[in-house]
Amino acid sequence: MNRIAITGATGSIGQLIVAEAEKKDLQVVSLSRSTGIDLLTGAGLEEALANVDAVIDASQVGDPTSDDPVTPILTGARHLIDAAKSADVGRLVMLSINGVQDKGLQQFPFYDARAQQEKLVADSGLTTTIVRSSQWFEFALNPAAVTENDENVVVQDWNIQPAAASSIARYLVEAALGEHGDGVVTVCGPDAMRLPALTEAVLAHRDDARPVDIQDPPLAGLGDGTLLAPEGSDLVGPTLDQWLNTSH
Repeated sequence: MNRIAITGATGSIGQLIVAEAEKKDLQVVSLSRSTGIDLLTGAGLEEALANVDAVIDASQVGDPTSDDPVTPILTGARHLIDAAKSADVGRLVMLSINGVQDKGLQQFPFYDARAQQEKLVADSGLTTTIVRSSQWFEFALNPAAVTENDENVVVQDWNIQPAAASSIARYLVEAALGEHGDGVVTVCGPDAMRLPALTEAVLAHRDDARPVDIQDPPLAGLGDGTLLAPEGSDLVGPTLDQWLNTSH
């Protein structure tokens, strides 16, 4: 294998996936609106996937905070699956989220969308690897769970097992090469922690003195351990301290 396609290649995780693929001397086909590829319409997809050995779907179609994140995500997924089948792509790797399998967390429309996308991928007839990732260390200040104010930072009390985004990107490239097998796999960081503690560590590393105020999460599953690594998960470093000291 020497040619892989990456959807969402210009996004934050997509750029890291591209970098990891290039480290392995793989030829990368970037699929994004900036390269003329639109998952919502399917325009240009089949042509872009010609002679591609595997495709990594790290796309974010639509706005995850909108009233309906499900429709655009599933529309894009169907277009990608159809194009991959037409182009005879050898493997489809989907980036998903640990926790989407939980019925309680599927009350989040975005989690529900990813759960439905997983089913589409699993039922596609393609050789697939669905990678359920934990949150990333970069989630420390994500507005989905964190509100920054001039005087403080309000953080929902999620219980997570975060990993470095670069480690997830490396894992996805390995999955595209078939190293993590078929079906569903879960990858998380080495240590469980509460999100407020992660936020505090990142702020302290930046010499940001704003206090962290803790807020209850909107769903019980976000704080009760549902997002921790299930049995059989792959755990990847670095630790939080290593990540802070080497990368940030």
